[in-house]
Amino acid sequence: MKKAFPLVLIAIGTAMICVLSQFTVPFGPVPLTLQTLIIGLIGTIYKPSHAFTAVCLYLLLGFFGFPVFAGGSGGAQSFIGPTAGFLLFFPFRALLTSLFTNAKSSVVTIFLANLFSSVLLFISGLIGFMLVTGFGIQTSYVKVVAPFILADLIKIIIITITSKAIFANLKHHWYFK
Repeated sequence: MKKAFPLVLIAIGTAMICVLSQFTVPFGPVPLTLQTLIIGLIGTIYKPSHAFTAVCLYLLLGFFGFPVFAGGSGGAQSFIGPTAGFLLFFPFRALLTSLFTNAKSSVVTIFLANLFSSVLLFISGLIGFMLVTGFGIQTSYVKVVAPFILADLIKIIIITITSKAIFANLKHHWYFK
């Protein structure tokens, strides 16, 4: 059981990313989704290697054409499109968040870890968008960062509250940090 449980959690995490990626609001070249919400939550409550693996598995499914990316898209072309910088940094967002959080982390620590990894995700997404589209930094910022700042802050608050509740309910379980 102890050997299978992490694999089950990785599969559940991957499935949750796949499902929540389908909740999209078109916002120009980069849609507003719930991907970052679940990736932040996975990063907060999973062990680092398991958080990283769950997100990599999600990307692998999308790469091979499964319709798991935002709006039901998938395929290798997603990794050369306007959202490539975001996609490629997703596993690192989960990993970084996981490295800074555990069940004993304060609300402030969880919030700041998610904020830090989210800022790095925005930077990666911005750079990727600039490389793919040829737009300058100002135009790219207006298109792929500015419209999402408030939504991401709300998601980080939700992650913080939810993860503290999860940790409180699973405080005696051997798996969780």
